Parts: sequence; C-alpha cells; structure tokens
Amino acid sequence: MVHTCVVAVCRNRRIPGTTLSFYRFPCDPERKQRWIAAVNREGWVPNEGSRLCSTHFISGTFKSDVMDIACFWF
Repeated sequence: MVHTCVVAVCRNRRIPGTTLSFYRFPCDPERKQRWIAAVNREGWVPNEGSRLCSTHFISGTFKSDVMDIACFWF
C-alpha cells in the first residue's frame, strides 16, 4: 500500500528506499484533535488510511504511548 501524507501542501509518498516515516493518527481524542488541527484542512476527518509523514514532526519522529498502540479503527 502506498502511503501519502495528508497535509494539503505536502507531496511526500512512501516509496521504496525512502527515509521518511508515515504515522497513523492517534486514538487519544485530545491528541488526535491537535493533529487534525495541524493538518489545516477545513472539514477534513482522518480515516484508517490517513497518515502524516515525519517531515511534520520537530524531531522527525513521534512519541507513541500505550493508548496509541492499543487503538483500533472501527
């Protein structure tokens, strides 16, 4: 599956050999809302295939926690 970053002005895609990472949206409602706000696309709602690329994180990585790991899309 090809992952494409959901940020409107970003054209990053996961292709073989890329050093970019692609992250799912967190399940924690408060954290998820902050990510949605950062995407800055009016009326947009993430789905199970939505991803953000590592270029949108200060360190290039994101911090996961038990809540995110245990999340499932329904």
